[in-house]
Amino acid sequence: MIDRRPPRTRAVRLARLTLGWLMTIAGLLLGPVPIVPGFVLLIPGLALLATESRFIRGHLRRLREKRLMRHAMRNAERAGFRLDLGQDGDEEEPPPPDPGKDRPA
Repeated sequence: MIDRRPPRTRAVRLARLTLGWLMTIAGLLLGPVPIVPGFVLLIPGLALLATESRFIRGHLRRLREKRLMRHAMRNAERAGFRLDLGQDGDEEEPPPPDPGKDRPA
């Protein structure tokens, strides 16, 4: 894919990506340190990356949807509903293998 943007725009995008990655990595490294909480750098770093990277934006969207689904499932269980999203009841399970079939005669 050819990037047809002017050089200044590409330089700004590269600077934002670099700053976003640096802030995100620093936030992850400083997570367990009690002096500077890591989320102070992690959240803005992820926000910068999400504005410039389609991959990061999609990954954050999937994480948000997963979190919302867990929240909805928890609320449904509190209301007395038990939802199993594992397998559909319509699908037939394959029959168990015949134990005598593999035995030599």
